[in-house]
Order: sequence, then C-alpha cells, then structure tokens
Amino acid sequence: MDKNQVLADEIIVVGDKVDMVTSKGAVYRTMIEDQLENGAFLAGIPNRKGAHMDVYSGDDLYMVFYRDSGRYIAQMKVISLDNRGGIRYMWLAQKTVAQKNQRREAFRLAVSFEVQIFEYVEDVEQGLEIITEEVNEPAIEVVSSRDISVTGVALITKKKYELDERFLLNMHLGRSAVNIRDPRAESRNPALQLTATVKRCIPWRTTNTFNTGMNFLGLTESMSDGIARYVLAEQQKQIKRRRLL
Repeated sequence: MDKNQVLADEIIVVGDKVDMVTSKGAVYRTMIEDQLENGAFLAGIPNRKGAHMDVYSGDDLYMVFYRDSGRYIAQMKVISLDNRGGIRYMWLAQKTVAQKNQRREAFRLAVSFEVQIFEYVEDVEQGLEIITEEVNEPAIEVVSSRDISVTGVALITKKKYELDERFLLNMHLGRSAVNIRDPRAESRNPALQLTATVKRCIPWRTTNTFNTGMNFLGLTESMSDGIARYVLAEQQKQIKRRRLL
C-alpha cells in the first residue's frame, strides 16, 4: 500500500459506519450522513434497546472507523443536536487527526505491573534504574499495566493524555498488584525507565479511567531483548498456572 493510500485511509468520509465511544466507555454504532464545508460531520444519534445514546452539545466522544489497512480512532466534539422528521442527529467536529490503532505489531501479553508516568525530559538515559521520589520530580500518576509487547504498553490511567505526547515511564516489571506495596520489591526489581509516546487514550469500560496505549521510543537492542524475555517468561508462568487449575 502506498503512502497516499495510507493518508486517505485516515480521512473520515460520508457513508462511514463508525463506533462512537462515550466518556463512560459505552460503544454505539452509527453512520456519517453528511459533511459541511466547514468540516462538521452529521451522524445519527444511535440507540440501544430502544434508548438513545445520552449525548449533549459540548460532549467529547471518540469515533472509531475501519479501513482495509486497520482501525482508526479520532476524538470528536458534539457541536449541536438536530431533529429531522423525528430522527435525532448530532453535528460533530473532529478535534484530533485520526490515529491508526496498531493492534498486530507484536505479540502482546496481558499482565499487570506498576508503571510510574513522569514528564518527558530530554537526554534521559534509558535502562534499569533504582527510581525513588527523592531524586525525581513526583510522578504524574502511578498506574497498572493491561498488557505489554516489545513495541509498547497499554495502561489504565485516571488522566486523559493527548495523542503523540511524550512521557518517561518507570516500569516495575516485577511489582504486581499483589506485591506493589512490598518495600523490598524496589531493590529486587529496579524500574525499567523508557521514553514513550501516546498512541491511544480512550475511555475504559464504564469506569472513570482511560485505556492508554503508548509506544516505546529509542529502545536499544538489549532493552528490546530484555522486554521480549520478560514477556516470554510471564507467558510461560501463565500457561503453567492454567494447567494447574
């Protein structure tokens, strides 16, 4: 597929069947009916089991649409509501460029461990470090991972992060929800400090959290190999646990 085709795939067009994701994580299917010269999109307000999606002017939504090249996500804002012949519609403004959701780059393992998110600083050396709050600015937040691969990590965050923003991640791969408060875990499992960029940040299910996907930047071959070994080791542990059930 050439570059022009990829760029065309990122454009929302009239007739697209799309999924609208609310701030509470509910997903509704609708279709793009029209587009004005100013770029505003018209879409029907979908319903589920006879109840219309609860939407108001000024709401932020996420639009998910599909192409042969993959799945794309864009943030939208409801600019007005309309009623035509008893059918409810909403006018949407596109707030962000559509981003491709890379779901098949590498094998992803569902695993939970502690991740500290810090502001990005230039020229920070990546690698294994003993990280303490006494020698760093306070973390933006401390979260748990959903899954990891050699290319990136998915996090459950309380904050909403902007696409393409960069952050420093301190990933404590040995600190799960079980031992996360164990004071001895810090010395046994130093943090893997990496730079990452936000590629996805959408509401997570029905909680007030976000499914935030970040891609790693500037990994050395040894760091990629280390993450790959961790993923393989954790996968083998999970397989053994399932066999014991």
